[in-house]
Amino acid sequence: MSAGTPALDPIKAWLAARPPLTRAQKYDRLAFTFCKMGTVGLIAWLLTPPVFVLAVALVAIGLYGKAVALGITRSQCILRRPLLIMGFWAAVAAADATWLILW
Repeated sequence: MSAGTPALDPIKAWLAARPPLTRAQKYDRLAFTFCKMGTVGLIAWLLTPPVFVLAVALVAIGLYGKAVALGITRSQCILRRPLLIMGFWAAVAAADATWLILW
């Protein structure tokens, strides 16, 4: 490499080559983050407060709802279909709310 040519950062080159995300894809990414957080909360249910799982489930439902409204039909989540994911987190939220009320 000569002193006159700057080194091209491969990460910057990769980011520049990626097409920009749509609004729906941005909401899907954010919802997927909350989906992962909720899954970790479910796995560690005994160690985390149940209120955390309820809050994350409700936020995930809202974010996936926004992503669906903007046109997302497939997600990065293992369940793949946003409406199925919303249904799952709604069931988790209902079970968690019941748990909090009864205990």
